[in-house]
Amino acid sequence: MADSTGIGAPDRDAGLIQGVLLACVPTMIVATTCVALPILPAIIRAFPAQPHIAELVPLVAVLPTLTVAVTSIAAGVLGETVGRRRLLILAAAVFAISAILPLWLNSFVLILVSRAVAGLAVGVMITSAVALTGDYYSGATLQRWLAAQGGASAIVGVVVSAASGALGEIGWRYAFLPLFVGIPLFVGLVAVPAPKVETSHAHHDEVESGAGSAPWATWLFIFGLAIAGTLIIFPPAYELGVLLHEKALGTSLITGLGVAVLAAAAAVAAFSMGVLRRLPPPAKAALAIGAAGAGTLLIAQATTLPMLMLGAALDGVGQGLLGPVLSIWLMERTPDRLRGRAVGVYTTLTFLTLFVAPLIARWAAVSLRTSSAAMRGYAIADLVVVAILVMTMFRRRGPVAVPA
Repeated sequence: MADSTGIGAPDRDAGLIQGVLLACVPTMIVATTCVALPILPAIIRAFPAQPHIAELVPLVAVLPTLTVAVTSIAAGVLGETVGRRRLLILAAAVFAISAILPLWLNSFVLILVSRAVAGLAVGVMITSAVALTGDYYSGATLQRWLAAQGGASAIVGVVVSAASGALGEIGWRYAFLPLFVGIPLFVGLVAVPAPKVETSHAHHDEVESGAGSAPWATWLFIFGLAIAGTLIIFPPAYELGVLLHEKALGTSLITGLGVAVLAAAAAVAAFSMGVLRRLPPPAKAALAIGAAGAGTLLIAQATTLPMLMLGAALDGVGQGLLGPVLSIWLMERTPDRLRGRAVGVYTTLTFLTLFVAPLIARWAAVSLRTSSAAMRGYAIADLVVVAILVMTMFRRRGPVAVPA
């Protein structure tokens, strides 16, 4: 049996089952958020006596995203002490219970509490699972599994949104039924043993290279890119409905189709990461943000529905690539002993940015008077970030110039 950190071996990777289980973990935050989106109006009607219900009800959807950020750094540090696998299993148990409580709770405040607890648990789960993926796998296999995590999340977003919307027609509580998936996930994590290995790929690489110190410059670059990338490539998805209305190109049904196109493109891009494996990380990141920038510009300038859908697909490609690219980059450059806290910081920054990005996108649209104008601004920002990444690739020296 592996030690409490669930660390892999230098000469072999963990198996398929461990990879699938770890790839399923990050999808839980997508499922947790998506189940609530179709039923927010129904929740308002269900709690008419709750003061400020109309203002508070969006928290049912977004509160887990915010609380993920609260626990991620602590989870990274704690996992290095008590063991990442053990911490993952404990958090999965908490999630399995808290995620389905809204099916029975009759207090809006308690529903919010349960959603916050579910988010806290998912924050621990994601940080532990991503770090364990780095422990269990290396090289091209590591890249495939980190890409699979992003692709699986995109697919789950489409499936759960559709399922919870249909279940919500029966009753708003039924929309939370997809979150029962947390129970078999917990059982799987308990039942499947850690790989029978002795030391990690990362530790082996550290011994071979003599490395092990914190790569602060590279970390800061990756963290900054995570914040900037999330801020500029996700707004088209948030504003798609408004953009369709502005351009008189569709209804809420078409908006749903557009989101599905974007999510499908993100899934395909994430699962296709293998084709880019020979490119250095800055080139991959530039490709992701460049694709999103082209898509955002197309969306801004679109006068026909096919043009707008093509733009949504390109933005989805950027979304599907960026997360795995940054995760792989972080895993490859971080010593094993620091992996948990590095992933924790990365997760915290990403989810905090995901929380504020829709607010900034709406503010930009209001300030510029149209969402189309705001999208043009985002496309310019994409171009600026791509230019910065290209410049780093041409630098001969410096920690971000040699990211492999």
